[in-house]
Amino acid sequence: MKNKFLVLFVLSLFVFVSAVSAEGEKAKPEISGVLYADYFYNTTEGIAPANISYFELTRMYLGVTKPLSDKAIMKVLFEGCQPVNLLYIKNAYVEFSNALCGMNLRTGVIGLPWIGNEEKVWKNRYISKTFTDIEGILNAADLGVGLSGKSENNVVDYDIALVNGEGYKAAEVSTDKDFMARVSIEAASGTKIHLYDQIGKQTALGVDRNRMIAGVSYEKNKLSAMVYMLTAKDAAVNKSGMSLFGNYALTSKLSLLARLDSFDCDTDNPATAWTRMITGISANVSESVDLGIDAQMINFEDTVIQGNNQAVIYTHLSVKY
Repeated sequence: MKNKFLVLFVLSLFVFVSAVSAEGEKAKPEISGVLYADYFYNTTEGIAPANISYFELTRMYLGVTKPLSDKAIMKVLFEGCQPVNLLYIKNAYVEFSNALCGMNLRTGVIGLPWIGNEEKVWKNRYISKTFTDIEGILNAADLGVGLSGKSENNVVDYDIALVNGEGYKAAEVSTDKDFMARVSIEAASGTKIHLYDQIGKQTALGVDRNRMIAGVSYEKNKLSAMVYMLTAKDAAVNKSGMSLFGNYALTSKLSLLARLDSFDCDTDNPATAWTRMITGISANVSESVDLGIDAQMINFEDTVIQGNNQAVIYTHLSVKY
C-alpha cells in the first residue's frame, strides 16, 4: 500500500508541475540533485562489523522546485538509499513568502527547524549526517505546517513547526502532534546563540517525546564552528548529549574538519554512553564535485556490554547534478 501511495503521489506532483509550467515560460520547474558515495574500511579487530570494507552509495537526492507565483513556490525532494534501495519523499511542500506578519508559511512534508540549521554550519553532510540525525534524536522532515522569518535587523531568525512527530519515513500513530521551535540570535559579528525546544508525544500510548538544545556557533572568515548540548526524554528514559565541530578553510578549495559527539541514551543506567570522533579533510574538486577523506572512531563506555570500539577510514564523494 505504501509503494502504491508513493507512486500515485509522485505522479500527481509531476502532473501538477507540468500543468502549471505550461501556463508560461517564466514558470518552468528547476530540477537538481546530489549523490553521496563512499568507500570505507573498518580497521576494528574482533567480531563483526570488524575487518570489512566496501563501496556504497549512501544517498541520492532528486529535487524539483517550481515557482507558482511571485510569493509562492513548490518544492519536492526525493531521497533514495542503498543497499535496500528504498525511495522516500523527503520534502513535498508549498511555501508562501510574507504570508503572515512577514513570516514565510510552508505546508506539506517540510524541513524541520534544527537539523538544516546545523548542517549549514557543519558544511560536510556528504561526510556524515549531524549528531542529532544519526542517533534519531530529531527528524529532518515531517508532515505538517511551519513558519519562519527574521527580525527587521536580521539579528534574530526563527523557525517553528507543528507536525505529526513520527518523521517523513513513518506514518502517524495517534492524534497527538509535536511542536518545535528554534531561535537563533546573532550576539556578535559571526557569533550566534541557538535555542531549540520540542514538545510532543510518541506512539499511541501518548508518552513524552521532548527535546531541548542550547548552543553557540561561529562563522567568519575561514572558520565555521559550533557546540551544543541537548537533553531528551522518551517516555521515562532520559537522554543527554553534546556535539562540537569545526571546519577550517586552508584554501578556497581545501578544508580541515573535526567533530566530537558524546551521547548517553539512558542516563539512569550504566553502559549506555559513547563518544564519536571524526577528523579529516574536504576538497572542492569542481563546482559540482567534492572529495573527502576522514577517520571515524566510536568509543563505548562498556565494551563488554556495548561491543567493540570502532575505527573506520572513509573516502567520500559528493556529486551535484
